[in-house]
Amino acid sequence: MFPTLTGNGRIWIYVANRPLSEIEQMAIKVELAEFCASWAAHGNQLTADFDIFHNQLLVLGVDEQVASATGCSIDKATAIFQKVDSDLQLDLFNRMNLTFLHNEGIRIVKMQDINQAYISGLIKDDTVFLDNTISILSDLRERWQVPFKAFWAYRKVKSLTA
Repeated sequence: MFPTLTGNGRIWIYVANRPLSEIEQMAIKVELAEFCASWAAHGNQLTADFDIFHNQLLVLGVDEQVASATGCSIDKATAIFQKVDSDLQLDLFNRMNLTFLHNEGIRIVKMQDINQAYISGLIKDDTVFLDNTISILSDLRERWQVPFKAFWAYRKVKSLTA
């Protein structure tokens, strides 16, 4: 993941509420490639990269060993994702959409529905979740995929079912 970025750079993960078509993915990749090529913080060019995982997870990364993203540059990144969200109606800023691997793809469960998904057996202790709360590049590479029993939302389900 992101072989051009080194160190413990920062990442931002956005979950689309539906799979993206190939045409949508290509358009987003072109737009984000242009953004990454011109993204700067206080006049310093940022070394950044972007990719789409599982046709639904948009991830922006920046190598902070080269230059750090700061307030204004982060605002610019947020604005580009707001534009993508507005253009395609993807609900990218809903942090309550949690994703897990299911039948060769991903599935979304809303936080308010996670207890019922667990009780019904849709989600089990070993179901692999993709943690969209991580913000460090090394975490994306090493611990993005975690079993539900190690995922932060597991504690909530266990407290509701106890």
